[in-house]
Amino acid sequence: MQTLQPQNSQRLDELKYLRDIFNAQNSKELKRAFDALDSLISISEEDLEVQFNRYFVGPMETVADPFASVYLDNPDVFMSKTTLHVRDLYETMGFTYSLKNVVPEDHLGVELDAYYQLLFLEEAKEITYLSDLRHYFLHEHLALWIPRFLERGLAQSEHASAAMIFILMQLKSLLIRETTTTRSS
Repeated sequence: MQTLQPQNSQRLDELKYLRDIFNAQNSKELKRAFDALDSLISISEEDLEVQFNRYFVGPMETVADPFASVYLDNPDVFMSKTTLHVRDLYETMGFTYSLKNVVPEDHLGVELDAYYQLLFLEEAKEITYLSDLRHYFLHEHLALWIPRFLERGLAQSEHASAAMIFILMQLKSLLIRETTTTRSS
């Protein structure tokens, strides 16, 4: 028998799984996070990793780069003004992450982690003084570039992968829910 989770817990879980997908350091972590999203897609760990790398990592040209600066600044330059702006936001939040100076701050996985931490403080710990910062981060940063990232990822029919489309659609749903939820709160 499955127990029903409160809406806030499910909201945090979905965000965590998407964060974990984009922050996965190996195929096992990627597969564990993918499966946690309750996907009905059956895919091997190896195939998932190959498809994920083709879409978001490389070494060949990716379908959709998971860096905000690609969509908000020059698409050929990483670590640009957007990266520095996000770095400043993280300092304001008190956010730290284990891959600092390894993965740029404007990487989707890092940004989802920062948003998750802010939402976790609000929802699970009932600490609301960072709510305005979370709203700003969502509406003035994430909502500006993630739709462009999604559009690029979903437009590449030649690379169509049910698993990657599922991940992108989950991210799209999350962004829609979050922007709608925070607009009404």
